[in-house]
Amino acid sequence: MKEFLKRFGIIFILAGIIVLAYAEFNKMESNVMLMISGGLVLLGFLFYVIFNNILD
Repeated sequence: MKEFLKRFGIIFILAGIIVLAYAEFNKMESNVMLMISGGLVLLGFLFYVIFNNILD
């Protein structure tokens, strides 16, 4: 479980990248998908930094 929590942020970062790729390949003109993917990447980065500092 400890190893999963250490890599929990990477899952959010990858989800953000997938959302961004989906929006790009479908030529969506809305910025909503961009905000969602940016939020996921930022949240994943914060989770990654915080969990790795707490668990080490």
